[in-house]
Amino acid sequence: MITNLINKAKENNIKLEVCTFSENEYNIETLNDSLITSNISKSTEYHVKALYNNKVINIVTEKIDKPDEIIKEIITSTNLIDNNNENRLCENDFEISNRKCTKVDLNSIKNELFKLNKYLHQKYSFLVNVDAIIYHTDITRMIDNENHHMKDSYGFYNVYFGISGKKDDAIKSVNAYDYGVELDFDKIKKEVEDNINKLELSFNASSIKTDKYKVLINNQPLNRIMATISDFFYAKPLDMKTSPFSGMLNQKIFSDKVSILTEPLNEDFIVNKHFDNEGTLTSNIEIVKDGVFKTALNNIEYAIKNDTKPTGNANLLCNYHLKPGEKSFDELVTKMDNGVIINNVEGLHAGINNNTGAISLQSTGYLVEDGKIVKSLDMIILQTDIFELLSNVIEVGSDLREFDSSYSSPSILLDNITISGNL
Repeated sequence: MITNLINKAKENNIKLEVCTFSENEYNIETLNDSLITSNISKSTEYHVKALYNNKVINIVTEKIDKPDEIIKEIITSTNLIDNNNENRLCENDFEISNRKCTKVDLNSIKNELFKLNKYLHQKYSFLVNVDAIIYHTDITRMIDNENHHMKDSYGFYNVYFGISGKKDDAIKSVNAYDYGVELDFDKIKKEVEDNINKLELSFNASSIKTDKYKVLINNQPLNRIMATISDFFYAKPLDMKTSPFSGMLNQKIFSDKVSILTEPLNEDFIVNKHFDNEGTLTSNIEIVKDGVFKTALNNIEYAIKNDTKPTGNANLLCNYHLKPGEKSFDELVTKMDNGVIINNVEGLHAGINNNTGAISLQSTGYLVEDGKIVKSLDMIILQTDIFELLSNVIEVGSDLREFDSSYSSPSILLDNITISGNL
């Protein structure tokens, strides 16, 4: 069908390629001692890129068995858009054998979840709900045009626990995550229990006075912050001057302790992606090196516009992370001595300004005195901006953690950061 569509397009003077995403997914969800869902699904999605009359048309569809309709849509779309930007199709060939997870036994996973849920409710009497979701996903990508073919595949598990508890009249919740190639219920159990312990401490949480503190941001909330700012490094917002980093390429923007990388080919990570969704071969890139903004990420369109090479990041970041340091999280707590640990942030969509990099995030965490946690905190706000955040660095932690195939993060210890409270 793909070949037929490409040939039909050629007959109409259209240069066309198809990026195919085939996904096999198994998912199971339990709520306490009840099975909510248990599904096996297969889906295929086609991303059609067409060059016609000096315009680029992109169509996403689940079916390409009616090529005449797609060709008609491409031709019609040229009258509705105005993007005479230069572009081109994939010019590479590549294929690699599958890298897949182990076989999935949904019945075994269900029994393990029920077993874990029973254990948790027996051990922690204040729990109300334990909602567990496990996804196992195998993805195969292909890119085809008249002259070139590319293919790779990868697989992983995602595990999510939504946990709520009640003490007196207060109900609070916490989330726990795991991500990997193989399910490890001992590891999952530890992660869940660690977060339940945080949940229990949160019932006695209070605020603090607004002041400048040493701040230790745990890897999970820092990962969410770093993921949110990743778009700032792309050529499009840089060129349009909508990124806080516009005009700062090759300038020092952060502490020399900060290096930010995307490493799709680093085999120490769970997933490797060898090309982006336009067929550009990927490479390991230093976006920021020792605090200096070294590389703007781009796709083919902006590479042509800026007379440079595409970086292999069209609609794709893989293994993007802050380069870890040498000290463990516990060592960072000791080094901080007195300050605030941030273990969760909320409201990232509205709380990080895409134009200025200003940050205002509702947070929870702990107050640390003499290197020891003395109380749990809520009703606090992390008040800073991305430049101050990544310039006031005392130490980057060694606890790099993968949260998915796109983003990973260690923890980070900062100096002189405003935490707004209500005391």
